[in-house]
Amino acid sequence: MNKSELRERFRELSKKHKVASDQYVRELKKLLRDMEKAEAEDFDLYIFGRINLNLALCCFDLGIRSSILGYAVKAADVFERLKDREMITRSYNILGIAYGAQGNYLRAIDYYNRALEAIRGVKKPALRRDVMLNNIAEAYYLMGEYQKSTRILKNCIEVVRTKSPNDHMNVVIYSINLSDDYESLGEFENAIRALDDALPSAEKLDREVLIWGYYIRRCCVLYKLGNLSEAEKYADLAINAVKSGYDSYEFHRDFEKISKLELQNGDFDRAQAFADILTEYADTNKHTIDLIISKRVQARICLARGEDDRALSLYRELNGLYERRMREQNEIQYESQKNVEAASREIAKLMQSFHATAERAERDALTGLRNRAALVSVTNEFLQLALERKKKLGGIFIDIDLFKGFNDTYGHAAGDEAIKYVAKMCLEAESPTVKFFRYGGDEFFGVVLGYEDKALEQLAIHISEAVRTSGIEHIKNPNGQRLTVSVGVVNLEINSTEHIVLDVINHADKALYHAKESGRDAVCAVRPMPDEQYEYRFVSAK
Repeated sequence: MNKSELRERFRELSKKHKVASDQYVRELKKLLRDMEKAEAEDFDLYIFGRINLNLALCCFDLGIRSSILGYAVKAADVFERLKDREMITRSYNILGIAYGAQGNYLRAIDYYNRALEAIRGVKKPALRRDVMLNNIAEAYYLMGEYQKSTRILKNCIEVVRTKSPNDHMNVVIYSINLSDDYESLGEFENAIRALDDALPSAEKLDREVLIWGYYIRRCCVLYKLGNLSEAEKYADLAINAVKSGYDSYEFHRDFEKISKLELQNGDFDRAQAFADILTEYADTNKHTIDLIISKRVQARICLARGEDDRALSLYRELNGLYERRMREQNEIQYESQKNVEAASREIAKLMQSFHATAERAERDALTGLRNRAALVSVTNEFLQLALERKKKLGGIFIDIDLFKGFNDTYGHAAGDEAIKYVAKMCLEAESPTVKFFRYGGDEFFGVVLGYEDKALEQLAIHISEAVRTSGIEHIKNPNGQRLTVSVGVVNLEINSTEHIVLDVINHADKALYHAKESGRDAVCAVRPMPDEQYEYRFVSAK
C-alpha cells in the first residue's frame, strides 16, 4: 500500500465514520497495522499522526480514558516533527483533555496554553481560541479556582458574541459553565442572570443535549434562589425527558445536586424520582462512579426519611465503592503511563526507519539534544545498567521560567535562542553517564547513571546558575528580570525490574512543580516516601 492509497483509505474512513464508535476504532487500528507492513519509503508520517489523533479523540468520546494519553503523545510527537501547527494545536488540546481526565489539571492547563501558543497569529486556527479557553476554565473549576474560571468564561462569551454572533451553541455552553461557577461561589443572582442572558441563544438550538443541560442548570439555580415552583417545573421536564428514553449520563452530578436540594425542601417524591433514574443507570452499566452517585443519593433519602439502618448499610457499601474507585484510578494512571512509554518506544522505532540514520531520528533540529522519542530507549538502557551495577538512576527536569512571557516580550526568534542556550548548557554537561533530552517546548530532561545525591544536585545547580548568570534579559521574570529555570531532581535506588522509565520522569516532575509553585528559579530535590507521599528539599538559593 503506497502513500496515495493510504491517504485515500484514511479519507474514506473519515467520511464513513462521522462520530466515534467501536467500529471506527477497530478500523483505525487495522490501518495502523497495515502501515507497519509497508516499506519505509511508503510510510506516511502525517497519516500516522492523524490516525493516532483520531484514536485519541475516539477514546475520549467513548470514555476509554486510559488510552487517550498514549495516542495523543504519539500524535503530538509526530506533528512537532512535521511542524504542522494546525495538527500540533489539536494534539496539544487532546493532551490537555487526557491529563484533565487523570485529574492532573496543572498539566492539562499547560497543554491548553501550548495549544493557544501554537495558534498565535493564525487567521483561521484549527481550534478557536475561546474553545481552548473554555477548557482552561473547566480545569480551574475542577481545581476549585472559581474566580479564575469565571473571568475566563465571561471573556469567552464576550468574544463569541462579538466575533461569531450566530454561534448560539458555544454561547449556551459557556453560559451554563459560567452559571455553575457563580453557583459554586454562592452568587445565585449572577448564576440565573448568566442563564437569562443566554436564553435567546438557547431558544435557537436544535441540539437536545444542550437544551436539557440548560434547563437542568436553571433548575439547580432556581432551587438555590428559593423559586420552588419554577425549579419543580424544570425538574419535571428533566424526569420526563429521561422517561422518554433520553440518555441522562451528562447530567448525573446535577441530578444528585437537585435531589439534595429537593430533600432540603421536603420534596421526597421528586428526590426519589431522580434517585431511581441514577440507580437504574448504575445497575445497568455497573460503572463505579455511577454506583457511587446512586448510593450516595439513596443514602441521603433514607436518612431524611428516618430509615437509619438502611442508610448505614448504604454508607458501608459506599466505603467499599470509594476504595474500588481509588484502585481504579491508580490502575488508569498506571495504564496511561505504560501507554505513554509504549508510545515513545513506537515513535522512536518508526522514526529510526523513517529517517536516513538513527542519529537524525533522535536529535531535535533546534537544539541538537536528543528528542523525547529517544528518551525511553536511553533511559531503559541506563535502567538496566543501574540494576546490573547496583547504581542509582537520577532524573533532572528543567523548565524555563515564564517562557510564554519571554516569547510575548521578545518574540519567537529570541525564544528559540533562549531554548538553544539552555540546551547548550545541557549538552556541555553530557557524558557517557549523563544524557539530556528536549522533552517538549521549553522543557528538558536529563537522565543520570551512578551519581550520588550530592553530585547529582550539584550538576543541576550548575546548569541553573549557568542560565541565571547568562545575562539574557527577561523583564517579566520577577527573579532578577533575567532568564532563569526551575529544576526538579530525583535519584532512585534501582533494586528491581518493577521500576519503569516514567517513575523517574514523574518523580522529577513532582519536584519541578514544587520548585515552580514555590517561586521558580530554584532546584528542588524530591525523595519518594511510602503511601505515595513525597519529601521535598531545596538545594539552591536564588
